[in-house]
Amino acid sequence: MRRIAAALLVGAAAFCLYQATLLPGFDFGDTGSFQTSAASPLIRARDAYPLYFAIGRIFLRLAPGGPAHALNLASAVQAALACALFVLLAEELSGSLLAAIAAAIVFAGSYTFWSQAVIAEVYALHLVFVAASLLLLLRWHRQPSASRLGAFFAVYALGFGNHLSMVLLFPACVVFLLSAAPRGWRSMFAPRVVMLALLFACLGAAQYAWDFLAIWSAPQPPASLADAAARFWFDVTKTDWRDTMVLNVPASMLPDHLRMYWFDLRQQFGPVLPAGAVIGLAWVFRRDWRRGALLLLAYLGSALFAYGYNVGDTHVFYLPAHLCVALLLAAGVAASAGFVCWCAQLAGVRRPEGLHDDGILTCALALTIGCYGIVRIHHDYPALDRSRDTRPADVMTNLTAGLSDRHGLILTDMHWQIENGRSYFAEHVRPGLQFARMPDVILHAPALIADNLAIGREVVATSRAREEIVAAYGPLVSAERDPRAPAPGVRDVVSGLPRGTRYVLCVLKPIRGFDVKTDDVNEAIRILSGGSADRMPPGQYAVVAGLAGERPALLEAADDPFTRSLDLSGVPTQVRMESWLAADTIRRMGFGHVVAARQHTLIVERGASFVAFDGSGRPLRTGYDGNIFAAQPRYLIKIARGIVDP
Repeated sequence: MRRIAAALLVGAAAFCLYQATLLPGFDFGDTGSFQTSAASPLIRARDAYPLYFAIGRIFLRLAPGGPAHALNLASAVQAALACALFVLLAEELSGSLLAAIAAAIVFAGSYTFWSQAVIAEVYALHLVFVAASLLLLLRWHRQPSASRLGAFFAVYALGFGNHLSMVLLFPACVVFLLSAAPRGWRSMFAPRVVMLALLFACLGAAQYAWDFLAIWSAPQPPASLADAAARFWFDVTKTDWRDTMVLNVPASMLPDHLRMYWFDLRQQFGPVLPAGAVIGLAWVFRRDWRRGALLLLAYLGSALFAYGYNVGDTHVFYLPAHLCVALLLAAGVAASAGFVCWCAQLAGVRRPEGLHDDGILTCALALTIGCYGIVRIHHDYPALDRSRDTRPADVMTNLTAGLSDRHGLILTDMHWQIENGRSYFAEHVRPGLQFARMPDVILHAPALIADNLAIGREVVATSRAREEIVAAYGPLVSAERDPRAPAPGVRDVVSGLPRGTRYVLCVLKPIRGFDVKTDDVNEAIRILSGGSADRMPPGQYAVVAGLAGERPALLEAADDPFTRSLDLSGVPTQVRMESWLAADTIRRMGFGHVVAARQHTLIVERGASFVAFDGSGRPLRTGYDGNIFAAQPRYLIKIARGIVDP
């Protein structure tokens, strides 16, 4: 009961932390896609994640505030459950409840896990199943029985309904089962055990029947069952992605990915705690090599996959490896206490009564680790607090400004991350407003435009959509800038700032498909500095900060991430570059942060990010350029008379 109570307490505390920093609405990228798809009657095979969506639908019924908030809240609950399971698993591994609680605090506040706990994403639930599978394996090892083995098979198979990367645990689980079988490894191939494993494997696969049935509802359904199966496998397993991304990091980038992993590990745990995990691994191996091998192989399966995965959000695929590091940290606490006692005995110092397990020394070490975790949570709280982040809604609101719900058609072709947020906005925020993707309608665009104009609808287009239709149809269409959807550049945003206003301007190397107007940025720097500076220094990460009209207090650039602290007219300000640009093209929590007076003043994105703020750290003026949060310009589309007869 003590363990259960501790696990529930840690889980409840973690939920309060995540709920307080929860993203309030929809987001761009995969998050926007999840928030949109969860409310759809059919889940496409390409969307996969049937268990995630099934649980999401429960939250849609129970949680107020619309699908976006419901899915975000689901992640917070799932992450809290993962923290509770972590306590039970760490205690099972280390034998110390205090060490387990301390490591759980560190893990709950780890940077990437926290960032995924406050948005609609699959990784919080994934770690629930990773932790539950490991816990059930260890408990079966401690007291083998068919029911405990069946429970492991069931949970492990169920986890595949959320994320197929559960397969990365397979080598660790197989080695552990074969080596820990009480009647030898051959007993694991007994017909009863094999049938039990196959039964739960089939039940786990049955979750994807939802996705398989959706294939038959496509505009062009499959011609046969074999064709349906081929389409299903291609979409669910993302065959096209696997062929180009899995184990496909260029050899020249491998050393950089190693540096990225060390940066990422320190971002989660700091520079010292990973050494405690190494001590913990040695201690676990010494006590029971099978358990040590289980944790080591689980860690390597995740870490090596992420290391060789050529994708823009590699950091999230390290999460199971981070879970293993935190678990071994709990073992490291117990190991350190035992090591000190052993050294004391060698020195002839009598071991005090009670100095064992959760005794005085273990308590002191656990308290130290726990306090360190709380300090890191306090440090990262402003940066990971997304409770006031309305940037996606602001972008879409600006894009649709001045358009009537039933009298407007917007032709779009934007970055996929923005399009995913646009889908949610179109379905749940402005369902009366008509949207169409230009690549889908380009072949009949003149007729579509003429028909809509004929019934009194305005037709507008985003920049890339406008370029495509003009390139395709030339003089048949005309496009002029719509002033109702302003898209100011950085220079426009900084113009007119009163002298002495606090500001920070960050410029990070943009992702492919986006550009930062160098002349515009340099002119902005000249305006901000009162002419004392006229350009940003070279480097992938660059920042200028100070008081408007005065020489910059900070003007710095580098090719590696950095953190700088300064005082701007009595306001403590911290500029934090918290990404690895060579590997990161997607960062849901942002690529950096400006924290002023412990307020989350600015989320820094790739491209240009600007904020002017007051004495309490509250933003007065914010602007983006060259990234997905930059205001989208809009164009009024007309068609030449007589070309198309409506």
